[in-house]
Amino acid sequence: MSVSRTMEDSCELDLVYVTERIIAVSFPSTANEENFRSNLREVAQMLKSKHGGNYLLFNLSERRPDITKLHAKVLEFGWPDLHTPALEKICSICKAMDTWLN
Repeated sequence: MSVSRTMEDSCELDLVYVTERIIAVSFPSTANEENFRSNLREVAQMLKSKHGGNYLLFNLSERRPDITKLHAKVLEFGWPDLHTPALEKICSICKAMDTWLN
């Protein structure tokens, strides 16, 4: 699947379907707050239009309350930019994803 052309042109993000059931979204760390929030709203609209309420967000960046507003189900696994997560955190993320997908 691909994202609509208008979204691709207006967003400063990288959105990729890893599989038909897993999407990765990355925002550049240089994005200003206004652009970040605007792009976040567009991602939320896309998820709701394509997947209804049947999705779960895994936030792998630092905690952000505005991400929780996208959907009631947000799992926060955040860690600071440019730092490697602990192995047990990676295991927790994998277990949570496996549980959700099954």
